[in-house]
Amino acid sequence: MKKFKDILYNLNIVLAGMFIVFQILDIYNPTMNFIGNNVTVYLFFAFCVLSIVNSCFLLVHNRRTNR
Repeated sequence: MKKFKDILYNLNIVLAGMFIVFQILDIYNPTMNFIGNNVTVYLFFAFCVLSIVNSCFLLVHNRRTNR
């Protein structure tokens, strides 16, 4: 389970970094359309799901340590 959490945390960091880069590139060159293509939509969906799972793990961990 610890390995899964480590992978989850790293995936969140990587996807967040990708979206920051995509946004910066889209600002400087809007014709490349980094934010509006289908791949970015699926990556953003994956990022949202991973963030929700990550926050659930964190909430469970915090409740267990407070007891």
